[in-house]
Amino acid sequence: MPFIHVYHPKSQWEEKELQKVSEEIHKSLITHFNIPAEDYFQLFSPYALGQFYYHSNYLLEHEAKRTARMILVSITCAPGRTAKQKTSLYQAIADAFNEHLNIPIENIFIILNETHRENWSFGQGKAQMISIKEEKEK
Repeated sequence: MPFIHVYHPKSQWEEKELQKVSEEIHKSLITHFNIPAEDYFQLFSPYALGQFYYHSNYLLEHEAKRTARMILVSITCAPGRTAKQKTSLYQAIADAFNEHLNIPIENIFIILNETHRENWSFGQGKAQMISIKEEKEK
C-alpha cells in the first residue's frame, strides 16, 4: 500500500525516463517490501531549478556532491518493515536509477513515512486496509 511521490527537476527527464523511474521504484517495492504488483500508486511532481535547496554533500561519503539532477522519492506506507528491508529498498532504488537512468546515487534522496493502516482510504469512503489486516489476523 505504499504511496509514492517523486519530486524531480522539471526539464531534466523525458516522459520515458520518468516511466522507467516509476517502474524501478515499483519493482524494488515488490522485491523488498513484498507488495502485490497491483498496489501501484505514484505521483510525479516536477520542480523548477532553483526551487529545491539542499547542501551539496551533507552526509555523503568520499567528497561526493549532489547536482541539479536531484530527485526526491517520498514513500508513505504502513509500519511493519524491518530496518534491513528499508535499507535494502533504498539501495535497490539508488542502484536501479544509477544503472538504468544514469542518475548519480548522490542525487537520489529517499524519505520513508510510516502511517497506520486506519489512515488510508483507497476510495468509496472506506478504510480498506483495516479490513485486510483484520482478515489476515483471523
